[in-house]
Amino acid sequence: MIKPYKLVASPFHEIQSFVNHLFLDVIFRAPHFAQLDFDTSLVLPKYRALLDEINSEYLLNPVSECFAICKTLSPKNLKILKRGVHNNNKIRLLCNGDLTPVEYSDIDRINSILSNHLKFFFDNLYNQAVKKAVFYHKFGTIDNYYKELVEKSRTCRCCGVNKVLIKFHTHRGALDHYLPRNHFPFTSINTNNLFPICDTCNSKYKLGQNTIYETIKRGRTTVSITRKKAFFPFSRLTPYPRIDVQITLHRAYDKTFEPTDMTIDLICPGYDEQVSTWERLFGIKENYLAECCSDEMHAYYEEQYIADMVFGKSHDQYVATLESNRFGDTNFLKIGFLNGIHNYV
Repeated sequence: MIKPYKLVASPFHEIQSFVNHLFLDVIFRAPHFAQLDFDTSLVLPKYRALLDEINSEYLLNPVSECFAICKTLSPKNLKILKRGVHNNNKIRLLCNGDLTPVEYSDIDRINSILSNHLKFFFDNLYNQAVKKAVFYHKFGTIDNYYKELVEKSRTCRCCGVNKVLIKFHTHRGALDHYLPRNHFPFTSINTNNLFPICDTCNSKYKLGQNTIYETIKRGRTTVSITRKKAFFPFSRLTPYPRIDVQITLHRAYDKTFEPTDMTIDLICPGYDEQVSTWERLFGIKENYLAECCSDEMHAYYEEQYIADMVFGKSHDQYVATLESNRFGDTNFLKIGFLNGIHNYV
C-alpha cells in the first residue's frame, strides 16, 4: 500500500456485530437449543428485523440450513467454525501472519453443503441485504461508508497511480475485499476488510487472488501454497512504512522508451514480504513501468523537469520539491523516474 486509509467512525461497522452474534451465539451453538429448526426468536430482538424483513432467500433460508447442519456437527468441528469467526475478522493480525484463518476449503472438509450455504449467505449479505431499507436505516448505506473513507482523495491508495471516484461523484467506485470473500467466510461485510480501490487494481489485477497465501502452479497443477505477510490497508503505524521506487535505466532515456529498457525495485526495509505480496496482487511493477513509458511521463519530463533545469534549478532541488508533496500527482513515482534518468546520465 502506498498510503493507508484511516478507519472512520461509521455505523456501518456494526453490521459485523450482527454477523458475530448470529453465528457465535446461535448457529454454531445449534446443539444447545432444544428446538430443531431455526427461527428468529433465537436472535437478539435488535437484529430480528434484519432477517424477517427482507426476502427470505437472501439470509433466512441459508441461515436455517446452516442451523440444521450444525445440529449434527461434533463439538470439535463447531469449535473450528467459531474460530473462523474470531480469527477471520482480525484482519490486521492475519496480514501480519499472527493468526491462522479458516477458509471455505477448511469448511468443505467439515461439510461441503454447509460451506455452500455459508458462502451463499455472505455473498447475499454484501450484494443484496445491505441495499435493503431495514439494513441502511439501521447502519447507513454502503455508498455513504465509501464516501466517508475516500472523502476528496482521488488517488488510489493501493497503487498511487490510478484514480478512484470521490464523495462528489454520484456513483461510487469499487470496495475491495482485501481478504477475498471467495476464500474467507465471515468477512464479507467487515469494514477492516473493505477499502476503496481503483478499477485497475481491483478488476484487472487482484481479482480473486488470495492475499495471504501465494499459490504457485505449473499448468493446472499446484506446486506450492505459501503463507505470506501483507500490508494492512488501515494503518495504526506512525509513520506508515515508506516505499521508495528505485528505477535503473538500461539505456539513455528518450520518447521511444519501453518497459524492457528499465528495471524497477520497490524498497521498504523490514517489509520485503509485504512489498512482494503487494506487487503480486496488484501488478505494481508492471503498472509503474507502463506509467514511466507513457507519453504523459515523457511530456512531464520535457515540459516541467527540463524547463526547470534550464532556469537553474538543480536535480536535487527539483526532487526535494516533489518530496514535499510525495503522494500528490504520482510524485513518489516521478522521483524514482527522474533519479533513474539522472543517475544514468
